[in-house]
Amino acid sequence: MSRRFLPLVALSLVACSNSDTASTPDTSGGEDTSVVADGASDTGSDMGTPVDTGVDTGTPVDTGTPVDGGPTDTSPSDAGCGPAPAAPTTVLKPTPGELFYGQLGLGGLSIGESAILVGPDGTVVVVDVGNDSHDDDIAKGLTDFTGATKVDHIVVTHFHSDHGDGLAGLLGRITLKGKIVHRGFTDFTAAANDATIQDLQRDRGAPAAAGGLCNAASAPPCAPSSWVGSYPATACPGLATADLALGSGALLDFVAANGFIGADRYDKVVSPFLTSDSNGENARSVVAVVQRGPFRMLLAGDLTGGGSVTDDVESFYASRLGAAAGIDARGVDVLHASHHGRNTSSNATWVARLLPADGKSRNALMGVSTAHIGSPHAEVLTALLSSGRLSSGKAWTTRVATTGATAAGLVDAQGGRILLSTLEGGAAYAIQAVRADGTLIESRAFRSVHACP
Repeated sequence: MSRRFLPLVALSLVACSNSDTASTPDTSGGEDTSVVADGASDTGSDMGTPVDTGVDTGTPVDTGTPVDGGPTDTSPSDAGCGPAPAAPTTVLKPTPGELFYGQLGLGGLSIGESAILVGPDGTVVVVDVGNDSHDDDIAKGLTDFTGATKVDHIVVTHFHSDHGDGLAGLLGRITLKGKIVHRGFTDFTAAANDATIQDLQRDRGAPAAAGGLCNAASAPPCAPSSWVGSYPATACPGLATADLALGSGALLDFVAANGFIGADRYDKVVSPFLTSDSNGENARSVVAVVQRGPFRMLLAGDLTGGGSVTDDVESFYASRLGAAAGIDARGVDVLHASHHGRNTSSNATWVARLLPADGKSRNALMGVSTAHIGSPHAEVLTALLSSGRLSSGKAWTTRVATTGATAAGLVDAQGGRILLSTLEGGAAYAIQAVRADGTLIESRAFRSVHACP
Protein backbone atom coordinates (compact mmCIF):
# COMPACT_ATOMS: atom_id res chain seq x y z
CA MET A 1 0.00 0.00 0.00
CA SER A 2 1.12 3.52 -0.66
CA ARG A 3 -1.01 5.32 1.90
CA ARG A 4 0.67 7.27 4.68
CA PHE A 5 0.21 5.82 8.13
CA LEU A 6 -0.08 8.34 10.96
CA PRO A 7 0.85 7.42 14.54
CA LEU A 8 -1.93 5.43 16.09
CA VAL A 9 -3.95 6.43 19.09
CA ALA A 10 -7.46 5.73 20.27
CA LEU A 11 -9.06 9.16 20.41
CA SER A 12 -12.19 11.21 20.09
CA LEU A 13 -13.00 13.54 17.24
CA VAL A 14 -11.29 16.46 18.96
CA ALA A 15 -8.13 14.67 20.10
CA CYS A 16 -5.51 14.75 17.37
CA SER A 17 -2.35 16.05 19.02
CA ASN A 18 0.00 14.62 21.63
CA SER A 19 -1.68 13.98 24.96
CA ASP A 20 0.56 11.75 27.01
CA THR A 21 -1.23 10.33 30.01
CA ALA A 22 0.88 8.33 32.38
CA SER A 23 -0.09 5.23 34.22
CA THR A 24 1.44 4.75 37.62
CA PRO A 25 4.22 2.20 37.29
CA ASP A 26 4.12 -0.83 39.54
CA THR A 27 7.87 -1.33 39.87
CA SER A 28 9.71 -4.41 40.92
CA GLY A 29 12.58 -4.22 41.99
CA GLY A 30 19.53 -21.93 33.70
CA GLU A 31 19.08 -25.24 33.44
CA ASP A 32 16.33 -26.24 31.05
CA THR A 33 14.09 -29.27 30.88
CA SER A 34 12.13 -29.90 27.76
CA VAL A 35 9.46 -31.94 26.08
CA VAL A 36 9.63 -32.36 22.31
CA ALA A 37 6.42 -33.58 20.75
CA ASP A 38 6.07 -35.44 17.51
CA GLY A 39 6.96 -33.60 14.35
CA ALA A 40 10.11 -31.75 13.37
CA SER A 41 10.50 -28.15 12.34
CA ASP A 42 10.37 -27.63 8.63
CA THR A 43 11.41 -25.00 6.15
CA GLY A 44 7.86 -23.70 5.75
CA SER A 45 5.82 -24.14 2.62
CA ASP A 46 3.06 -21.61 3.25
CA MET A 47 2.73 -19.54 0.11
CA GLY A 48 1.57 -15.97 -0.07
CA THR A 49 2.20 -12.77 -1.94
CA PRO A 50 3.44 -10.11 0.44
CA VAL A 51 1.43 -6.92 0.57
CA ASP A 52 3.11 -3.61 1.42
CA THR A 53 6.18 -5.32 2.72
CA GLY A 54 8.05 -2.27 3.98
CA VAL A 55 11.08 -4.51 4.26
CA ASP A 56 13.95 -5.68 2.13
CA THR A 57 13.99 -9.42 1.74
CA GLY A 58 17.71 -10.04 1.58
CA THR A 59 19.05 -13.34 0.28
CA PRO A 60 18.23 -16.08 2.76
CA VAL A 61 20.50 -19.11 2.92
CA ASP A 62 19.71 -22.45 4.51
CA THR A 63 22.15 -22.64 7.41
CA GLY A 64 21.49 -26.11 8.67
CA THR A 65 19.11 -28.89 9.50
CA PRO A 66 15.67 -28.17 10.99
CA VAL A 67 15.14 -29.11 14.62
CA ASP A 68 14.60 -32.83 15.04
CA GLY A 69 11.54 -33.89 16.98
CA GLY A 70 12.14 -36.52 19.58
CA PRO A 71 11.47 -37.72 23.11
CA THR A 72 11.70 -35.72 26.30
CA ASP A 73 15.01 -33.86 26.40
CA THR A 74 16.62 -32.92 29.69
CA SER A 75 19.43 -30.46 29.15
CA PRO A 76 22.50 -30.20 31.38
CA SER A 77 22.58 -27.65 34.18
CA ASP A 78 23.82 -24.15 33.48
CA ALA A 79 26.85 -23.13 35.46
CA GLY A 80 25.80 -21.69 38.81
CA CYS A 81 22.06 -22.21 38.30
CA GLY A 82 19.83 -24.59 40.17
CA PRO A 83 17.65 -27.07 38.32
CA ALA A 84 14.81 -25.66 36.26
CA PRO A 85 11.27 -26.88 36.81
CA ALA A 86 10.03 -29.69 34.61
CA ALA A 87 8.88 -28.53 31.19
CA PRO A 88 5.07 -28.36 31.01
CA THR A 89 3.47 -31.19 29.05
CA THR A 90 0.29 -29.27 28.29
CA VAL A 91 -0.16 -26.04 26.34
CA LEU A 92 0.58 -22.95 28.41
CA LYS A 93 -2.24 -20.64 29.50
CA PRO A 94 -2.19 -17.45 31.58
CA THR A 95 -1.86 -18.28 35.28
CA PRO A 96 -2.65 -15.86 38.12
CA GLY A 97 0.58 -14.58 39.61
CA GLU A 98 2.66 -15.30 36.51
CA LEU A 99 3.46 -13.37 33.34
CA PHE A 100 2.23 -14.84 30.04
CA TYR A 101 3.25 -13.94 26.48
CA GLY A 102 1.84 -15.35 23.25
CA GLN A 103 3.45 -14.58 19.87
CA LEU A 104 0.70 -15.13 17.32
CA GLY A 105 1.12 -16.87 13.99
CA LEU A 106 -0.61 -14.62 11.47
CA GLY A 107 -1.65 -16.00 8.10
CA GLY A 108 -3.24 -14.67 4.94
CA LEU A 109 -1.68 -12.69 2.12
CA SER A 110 -0.71 -9.63 4.17
CA ILE A 111 2.39 -9.39 6.33
CA GLY A 112 1.77 -8.77 10.01
CA GLU A 113 2.92 -9.28 13.59
CA SER A 114 1.10 -9.33 16.91
CA ALA A 115 1.57 -10.67 20.42
CA ILE A 116 -0.60 -10.80 23.53
CA LEU A 117 0.81 -10.16 27.00
CA VAL A 118 -1.15 -11.12 30.13
CA GLY A 119 0.11 -9.86 33.48
CA PRO A 120 0.04 -11.67 36.82
CA ASP A 121 -3.10 -9.72 37.73
CA GLY A 122 -4.81 -10.43 34.41
CA THR A 123 -3.90 -7.12 32.71
CA VAL A 124 -4.04 -7.71 28.94
CA VAL A 125 -1.75 -5.85 26.55
CA VAL A 126 -1.73 -6.39 22.78
CA VAL A 127 1.69 -5.63 21.30
CA ASP A 128 1.26 -4.67 17.63
CA VAL A 129 -1.95 -5.40 15.78
CA GLY A 130 -0.91 -6.85 12.43
CA ASN A 131 -2.37 -5.79 9.11
CA ASP A 132 -6.00 -5.09 8.27
CA SER A 133 -6.66 -8.79 7.63
CA HIS A 134 -5.47 -10.01 11.03
CA ASP A 135 -8.15 -8.87 13.49
CA ASP A 136 -9.67 -12.37 13.38
CA ASP A 137 -6.35 -13.93 14.44
CA ILE A 138 -5.87 -11.46 17.28
CA ALA A 139 -9.45 -11.73 18.53
CA LYS A 140 -9.14 -15.51 18.53
CA GLY A 141 -5.87 -15.28 20.44
CA LEU A 142 -7.54 -13.10 23.06
CA THR A 143 -10.42 -15.53 23.41
CA ASP A 144 -8.13 -18.56 23.56
CA PHE A 145 -5.88 -16.99 26.19
CA THR A 146 -8.33 -15.03 28.33
CA GLY A 147 -11.82 -16.20 27.39
CA ALA A 148 -12.80 -12.68 26.37
CA THR A 149 -11.93 -9.83 24.02
CA LYS A 150 -11.27 -7.25 26.71
CA VAL A 151 -7.94 -5.43 26.38
CA ASP A 152 -6.38 -3.05 28.88
CA HIS A 153 -3.77 -1.48 26.59
CA ILE A 154 -2.38 -1.68 23.06
CA VAL A 155 1.22 -0.98 22.06
CA VAL A 156 2.05 -0.10 18.45
CA THR A 157 5.83 -0.30 18.15
CA HIS A 158 6.00 1.73 14.92
CA PHE A 159 3.82 2.91 12.09
CA HIS A 160 4.30 0.33 9.35
CA SER A 161 1.14 -1.35 8.13
CA ASP A 162 2.15 -4.84 9.25
CA HIS A 163 2.25 -3.64 12.87
CA GLY A 164 -0.54 -1.08 12.94
CA ASP A 165 -2.97 -1.34 10.04
CA GLY A 166 -5.16 -3.82 11.92
CA LEU A 167 -6.01 -1.30 14.62
CA ALA A 168 -9.30 0.00 13.21
CA GLY A 169 -10.69 -3.50 12.66
CA LEU A 170 -9.52 -4.71 16.05
CA LEU A 171 -11.06 -1.76 17.91
CA GLY A 172 -14.39 -2.77 16.42
CA ARG A 173 -14.08 -6.22 18.00
CA ILE A 174 -12.65 -5.58 21.45
CA THR A 175 -13.38 -3.59 24.56
CA LEU A 176 -10.40 -1.32 25.18
CA LYS A 177 -10.09 -0.02 28.74
CA GLY A 178 -6.84 1.90 28.70
CA LYS A 179 -4.52 3.57 26.23
CA ILE A 180 -2.67 2.93 23.03
CA VAL A 181 1.06 3.48 23.44
CA HIS A 182 3.01 4.54 20.35
CA ARG A 183 6.09 6.58 19.55
CA GLY A 184 4.18 9.86 19.25
CA PHE A 185 2.90 12.27 16.63
CA THR A 186 6.40 13.02 15.38
CA ASP A 187 8.79 12.38 12.51
CA PHE A 188 6.26 11.26 9.95
CA THR A 189 7.84 9.02 7.35
CA ALA A 190 6.99 8.16 3.76
CA ALA A 191 5.78 4.77 4.98
CA ALA A 192 3.17 6.29 7.30
CA ASN A 193 -0.54 5.77 6.63
CA ASP A 194 -3.15 8.39 7.47
CA ALA A 195 -6.14 6.13 6.72
CA THR A 196 -6.16 4.54 10.16
CA ILE A 197 -6.08 7.79 12.10
CA GLN A 198 -8.81 9.25 9.90
CA ASP A 199 -10.97 6.18 10.44
CA LEU A 200 -10.48 6.46 14.20
CA GLN A 201 -11.40 10.14 14.18
CA ARG A 202 -14.57 9.67 12.17
CA ASP A 203 -15.86 6.32 13.34
CA ARG A 204 -13.85 4.75 16.14
CA GLY A 205 -13.98 6.89 19.24
CA ALA A 206 -12.49 4.71 21.98
CA PRO A 207 -12.18 4.99 25.80
CA ALA A 208 -8.43 5.39 25.65
CA ALA A 209 -6.20 8.35 26.35
CA ALA A 210 -3.39 9.20 23.99
CA GLY A 211 -0.22 7.26 24.65
CA GLY A 212 2.41 9.03 22.58
CA LEU A 213 5.91 8.64 24.03
CA CYS A 214 7.49 11.55 22.12
CA ASN A 215 6.43 15.13 21.40
CA ALA A 216 7.04 17.56 18.58
CA ALA A 217 7.41 21.31 19.07
CA SER A 218 3.98 21.73 17.51
CA ALA A 219 1.20 19.22 17.20
CA PRO A 220 0.16 18.19 13.68
CA PRO A 221 -3.36 19.07 12.58
CA CYS A 222 -5.92 16.33 12.10
CA ALA A 223 -6.09 16.54 8.32
CA PRO A 224 -3.08 15.02 6.56
CA SER A 225 -3.48 17.56 3.78
CA SER A 226 -2.60 20.23 6.34
CA TRP A 227 0.63 18.65 7.55
CA VAL A 228 3.68 20.82 7.09
CA GLY A 229 7.03 19.08 7.35
CA SER A 230 7.72 15.98 9.46
CA TYR A 231 7.07 17.32 12.98
CA PRO A 232 10.45 16.26 14.40
CA ALA A 233 10.50 15.05 17.99
CA THR A 234 11.90 17.39 20.62
CA ALA A 235 11.56 15.12 23.66
CA CYS A 236 10.11 11.77 24.76
CA PRO A 237 8.64 12.36 28.24
CA GLY A 238 6.49 9.25 27.94
CA LEU A 239 9.55 7.04 28.34
CA ALA A 240 9.60 8.13 31.99
CA THR A 241 5.87 8.05 32.64
CA ALA A 242 4.04 5.57 30.42
CA ASP A 243 5.21 2.21 31.86
CA LEU A 244 2.38 -0.29 32.23
CA ALA A 245 1.86 -2.06 35.55
CA LEU A 246 0.94 -5.72 35.09
CA GLY A 247 0.46 -6.75 38.73
CA SER A 248 2.64 -8.44 41.37
CA GLY A 249 5.48 -6.05 40.53
CA ALA A 250 5.50 -7.07 36.85
CA LEU A 251 6.02 -4.20 34.45
CA LEU A 252 6.16 -3.29 30.77
CA ASP A 253 8.94 -0.70 30.89
CA PHE A 254 9.31 1.59 27.87
CA VAL A 255 13.02 2.16 27.38
CA ALA A 256 13.53 3.88 24.02
CA ALA A 257 11.65 5.24 21.04
CA ASN A 258 12.28 7.38 18.00
CA GLY A 259 16.05 7.27 18.62
CA PHE A 260 15.69 8.62 22.19
CA ILE A 261 17.11 6.69 25.14
CA GLY A 262 17.82 8.30 28.49
CA ALA A 263 19.29 11.76 27.87
CA ASP A 264 20.68 10.79 24.46
CA ARG A 265 19.24 10.68 20.97
CA TYR A 266 20.57 8.89 17.94
CA ASP A 267 20.09 11.71 15.45
CA LYS A 268 22.20 14.06 17.57
CA VAL A 269 24.94 11.69 18.73
CA VAL A 270 25.35 9.54 15.60
CA SER A 271 23.67 10.99 12.50
CA PRO A 272 20.25 11.95 11.15
CA PHE A 273 18.01 9.02 10.35
CA LEU A 274 18.10 7.69 6.81
CA THR A 275 15.17 8.76 4.68
CA SER A 276 15.84 6.77 1.52
CA ASP A 277 13.61 3.80 2.38
CA SER A 278 10.97 2.60 4.79
CA ASN A 279 13.52 1.19 7.22
CA GLY A 280 13.81 4.73 8.60
CA GLU A 281 10.45 4.00 10.22
CA ASN A 282 11.68 0.68 11.60
CA ALA A 283 14.63 2.48 13.21
CA ARG A 284 12.19 4.53 15.29
CA SER A 285 10.55 1.46 16.86
CA VAL A 286 9.55 1.47 20.51
CA VAL A 287 11.80 -0.65 22.76
CA ALA A 288 10.37 -2.12 25.97
CA VAL A 289 11.44 -4.57 28.67
CA VAL A 290 8.93 -7.00 30.14
CA GLN A 291 9.82 -8.03 33.69
CA ARG A 292 8.39 -10.28 36.36
CA GLY A 293 10.64 -10.86 39.35
CA PRO A 294 14.07 -11.91 38.00
CA PHE A 295 12.70 -12.61 34.50
CA ARG A 296 13.50 -10.16 31.69
CA MET A 297 12.37 -10.10 28.05
CA LEU A 298 13.14 -7.35 25.54
CA LEU A 299 10.78 -6.29 22.73
CA ALA A 300 11.92 -3.88 20.01
CA GLY A 301 9.48 -3.98 17.09
CA ASP A 302 11.47 -3.72 13.86
CA LEU A 303 14.45 -1.84 15.34
CA THR A 304 17.37 -1.73 12.89
CA GLY A 305 21.03 -2.54 13.39
CA GLY A 306 22.67 -1.31 10.19
CA GLY A 307 22.15 -4.35 7.98
CA SER A 308 20.92 -3.79 4.41
CA VAL A 309 21.81 -0.09 4.65
CA THR A 310 19.79 0.82 7.73
CA ASP A 311 20.44 3.00 10.77
CA ASP A 312 22.46 1.15 13.42
CA VAL A 313 20.24 2.12 16.32
CA GLU A 314 20.78 -1.25 18.00
CA SER A 315 24.45 -0.50 18.73
CA PHE A 316 23.58 3.00 19.93
CA TYR A 317 21.02 1.62 22.38
CA ALA A 318 23.13 -1.38 23.43
CA SER A 319 25.68 0.71 25.31
CA ARG A 320 22.92 2.63 27.11
CA LEU A 321 20.63 -0.19 28.27
CA GLY A 322 22.23 -0.38 31.69
CA ALA A 323 21.38 3.18 32.65
CA ALA A 324 18.06 3.33 30.80
CA ALA A 325 16.64 -0.09 31.62
CA GLY A 326 18.76 -1.57 34.39
CA ILE A 327 19.92 -4.38 32.12
CA ASP A 328 23.25 -5.53 33.54
CA ALA A 329 25.93 -7.74 31.98
CA ARG A 330 23.65 -10.76 32.23
CA GLY A 331 21.37 -9.30 29.56
CA VAL A 332 17.87 -10.77 29.27
CA ASP A 333 16.30 -14.20 29.35
CA VAL A 334 14.40 -13.85 26.09
CA LEU A 335 15.05 -11.52 23.16
CA HIS A 336 12.42 -10.73 20.58
CA ALA A 337 14.50 -10.76 17.39
CA SER A 338 13.42 -7.61 15.58
CA HIS A 339 12.01 -7.24 12.08
CA HIS A 340 10.74 -10.79 11.74
CA GLY A 341 14.24 -12.26 11.90
CA ARG A 342 15.53 -10.19 8.97
CA ASN A 343 19.10 -9.06 8.44
CA THR A 344 18.35 -5.39 8.99
CA SER A 345 18.30 -6.24 12.69
CA SER A 346 19.92 -8.41 15.39
CA ASN A 347 23.47 -7.22 14.78
CA ALA A 348 26.45 -8.68 16.65
CA THR A 349 26.67 -5.87 19.22
CA TRP A 350 22.98 -6.05 20.08
CA VAL A 351 22.90 -9.82 20.35
CA ALA A 352 26.07 -9.98 22.47
CA ARG A 353 24.74 -7.30 24.83
CA LEU A 354 21.39 -8.98 25.41
CA LEU A 355 22.30 -12.66 24.97
CA PRO A 356 25.88 -12.89 26.29
CA ALA A 357 27.64 -16.19 25.61
CA ASP A 358 28.33 -16.95 29.28
CA GLY A 359 27.20 -20.57 29.42
CA LYS A 360 23.71 -19.77 30.72
CA SER A 361 20.65 -20.67 28.70
CA ARG A 362 18.64 -17.97 26.98
CA ASN A 363 16.12 -17.90 24.15
CA ALA A 364 15.18 -15.73 21.17
CA LEU A 365 11.85 -15.60 19.40
CA MET A 366 10.47 -13.95 16.29
CA GLY A 367 7.08 -13.29 14.74
CA VAL A 368 6.94 -14.31 11.07
CA SER A 369 3.71 -14.26 9.08
CA THR A 370 2.93 -16.25 5.95
CA ALA A 371 3.75 -13.32 3.68
CA HIS A 372 7.09 -12.41 5.26
CA ILE A 373 8.83 -14.11 2.36
CA GLY A 374 12.45 -14.98 3.19
CA SER A 375 12.10 -14.81 6.98
CA PRO A 376 14.02 -15.68 9.01
CA HIS A 377 17.30 -14.68 7.38
CA ALA A 378 20.31 -16.93 7.68
CA GLU A 379 22.50 -14.11 9.08
CA VAL A 380 20.14 -13.68 12.02
CA LEU A 381 20.03 -17.39 12.83
CA THR A 382 23.82 -17.48 12.70
CA ALA A 383 24.06 -14.53 15.10
CA LEU A 384 21.66 -16.16 17.54
CA LEU A 385 22.74 -19.79 17.35
CA SER A 386 26.46 -19.87 16.58
CA SER A 387 29.18 -20.61 19.16
CA GLY A 388 26.68 -22.01 21.65
CA ARG A 389 25.42 -18.52 22.47
CA LEU A 390 22.05 -19.71 23.75
CA SER A 391 23.55 -22.73 25.56
CA SER A 392 20.56 -25.08 25.96
CA GLY A 393 18.17 -22.41 24.71
CA LYS A 394 16.68 -22.14 21.23
CA ALA A 395 15.54 -19.68 18.61
CA TRP A 396 11.77 -19.89 18.16
CA THR A 397 9.68 -18.68 15.22
CA THR A 398 5.97 -18.70 14.50
CA ARG A 399 6.86 -20.03 11.06
CA VAL A 400 9.62 -20.33 8.50
CA ALA A 401 8.21 -18.42 5.55
CA THR A 402 8.79 -19.40 1.95
CA THR A 403 12.56 -19.27 1.17
CA GLY A 404 13.31 -18.52 4.83
CA ALA A 405 16.38 -20.11 6.39
CA THR A 406 16.43 -22.99 8.85
CA ALA A 407 19.11 -24.11 11.26
CA ALA A 408 19.80 -26.62 13.98
CA GLY A 409 18.48 -24.95 17.12
CA LEU A 410 15.52 -23.25 15.42
CA VAL A 411 12.05 -24.36 16.58
CA ASP A 412 9.33 -23.70 14.01
CA ALA A 413 5.71 -23.43 15.17
CA GLN A 414 4.65 -24.02 11.56
CA GLY A 415 2.18 -21.15 11.52
CA GLY A 416 1.14 -21.60 15.12
CA ARG A 417 2.17 -19.73 18.25
CA ILE A 418 5.16 -19.28 20.52
CA LEU A 419 3.97 -19.28 24.12
CA LEU A 420 5.88 -18.24 27.22
CA SER A 421 5.02 -18.15 30.91
CA THR A 422 7.06 -17.29 33.94
CA LEU A 423 7.23 -19.88 36.70
CA GLU A 424 7.92 -19.41 40.41
CA GLY A 425 7.21 -15.69 40.18
CA GLY A 426 9.76 -15.19 37.41
CA ALA A 427 12.59 -17.24 38.89
CA ALA A 428 12.05 -19.60 35.97
CA TYR A 429 10.03 -19.69 32.77
CA ALA A 430 8.64 -22.09 30.20
CA ILE A 431 8.50 -21.59 26.43
CA GLN A 432 6.62 -23.62 23.84
CA ALA A 433 5.95 -23.94 20.12
CA VAL A 434 2.34 -24.88 19.40
CA ARG A 435 0.80 -25.64 16.01
CA ALA A 436 -2.30 -23.78 14.83
CA ASP A 437 -4.40 -26.85 15.68
CA GLY A 438 -3.18 -26.73 19.29
CA THR A 439 -0.69 -29.57 19.02
CA LEU A 440 2.35 -29.08 21.22
CA ILE A 441 5.56 -29.23 19.14
CA GLU A 442 8.15 -28.49 21.79
CA SER A 443 8.14 -27.39 25.43
CA ARG A 444 11.13 -26.30 27.52
CA ALA A 445 11.71 -24.77 30.94
CA PHE A 446 14.62 -22.64 32.09
CA ARG A 447 15.98 -20.94 35.18
CA SER A 448 15.95 -17.14 34.74
CA VAL A 449 19.51 -15.86 34.47
CA HIS A 450 18.92 -13.14 37.06
CA ALA A 451 17.84 -15.86 39.51
CA CYS A 452 21.27 -17.50 39.16
CA PRO A 453 24.23 -16.52 41.37
